[in-house]
Amino acid sequence: MCRPAENGGRRCNKHNAYGVMKRNLQAQKQYHAHKLENSTLTDEKRSKSEAILAEVTEQLNSLTAERKELGVVKAFTMPLTPSAERVISQLESDGFSPYVVGGSVRDALLGLDSKDVDIEVYGGDADSVANSLRRIGKVDEVGKSFGVLKIRIGKEDFDVSLPRIDSKIGDGHRGFDIEVNPNLSLEEATARRDFTINALMYSHRLGFIIDKHNGLKDMEDKKLRHVSDAFDEDPLRVLRGVQMASRFGMDLHEDTIVKARTLQTSYKDLAIERVQMEFQKLYDKGKRPDKALKLLKETSWEKNFAGLENVNDKDLQRKARRMQELHDKGLVPKGKMTTLLSATLAHRMDDKNRYKFLADTTVGSEVKNAAYNITNLQLPRKQGKNALRNWAYDMPRNVSIRDWALFEMATGDSEKAETVLAKAEKLGIADHPEKDIVTGNDLMQVFPERKPGPWMKEALGKARNAQYANLFRDSTSGINWMKSNIS
Repeated sequence: MCRPAENGGRRCNKHNAYGVMKRNLQAQKQYHAHKLENSTLTDEKRSKSEAILAEVTEQLNSLTAERKELGVVKAFTMPLTPSAERVISQLESDGFSPYVVGGSVRDALLGLDSKDVDIEVYGGDADSVANSLRRIGKVDEVGKSFGVLKIRIGKEDFDVSLPRIDSKIGDGHRGFDIEVNPNLSLEEATARRDFTINALMYSHRLGFIIDKHNGLKDMEDKKLRHVSDAFDEDPLRVLRGVQMASRFGMDLHEDTIVKARTLQTSYKDLAIERVQMEFQKLYDKGKRPDKALKLLKETSWEKNFAGLENVNDKDLQRKARRMQELHDKGLVPKGKMTTLLSATLAHRMDDKNRYKFLADTTVGSEVKNAAYNITNLQLPRKQGKNALRNWAYDMPRNVSIRDWALFEMATGDSEKAETVLAKAEKLGIADHPEKDIVTGNDLMQVFPERKPGPWMKEALGKARNAQYANLFRDSTSGINWMKSNIS
């Protein structure tokens, strides 16, 4: 009997799950057909072999028909967690046809890790699918009217959806009529996806990537191509394509660029929070920000972002690429790429457009303000120890000398920035100001008769300046300096 190697088999270990099943059924069919040629069989044994032969033949025909219906496929074994396999096995055991869909299939083919595994189920309504899933875990039915169920197995959450058709009936991303239809064909159901590489499906039972829209060829050609005219119903898909092009090193297909241009004025219908999230992926996960800038120009979508059209040239694209290279070398601190890359894109804009661009493309006022402040930092005329220590102290909140240096390495005088950063690192102030040696408690011990008040801030400021000027470098010397210099 032909068995996969992982199940102890020594033959057929190079075949995918479909191949193993087909060969097993063919072997059984051949065995029982040959057995029936024996004229000495008893009636009971003959009847039994005939029944098995009929059943195996039916299963083989059904498997062959299923394979034919799938169309273009690629033999592939997608790594799934035990929890994901448990969800799929449960649905299959109850007669449904579950497929892994979306970004996790794409990422698996690209050799990337993917935390989210989405499953689409055919052959049953929402209630019957929910009943199946309840056998293995608690089901969240909040999205059931939209054909979406959620189940948690161990520490993993899974979205389990039914095939549906989305129809645009109003403005915004909520202006859709959703029709759940478990009897849709795979081709019809995947036609609502944005790009062909996101319309790929995976059958764990058969070991196939199912490709209804030529996504495998587009992936090979490094092209992001829209699946259908349903692309027009959500203009955010243009920005999704831009950030995906940066993340995966792809280009938008020529037809998709043309379609994106027609959607340029639809930007106004998008919620700013959705726009920010797509840029967040570009800043945080992108690999080619210069490619994203080129696509924003090619699609005319640069016009939708304050000031970008005026500065989006080869110089800006080169600087964005340089910032990415600094990140790839491990020089950008964790969590800082969004701040530094957005500052790089905005640094040549006038003040008003810069602030608006950062507000529209970053999540949260903290990142926006930090990026804006970085673009306005001015290196002190002198870069001695005292001057750098004071500069580090005067830095705006959430900004450091290292941030300024990395920004300058990408956009300005790289050699100067590296020199200043080296000095700051030697002084221990590259990422934060030097810690005050003299504290408020020290001050109250020296002047116990004084009440706390504004005088303390002034006194601590004088002590800090003396510390930065190297007049003292330890607590004892600092306290002695206060006794002699603060009245």
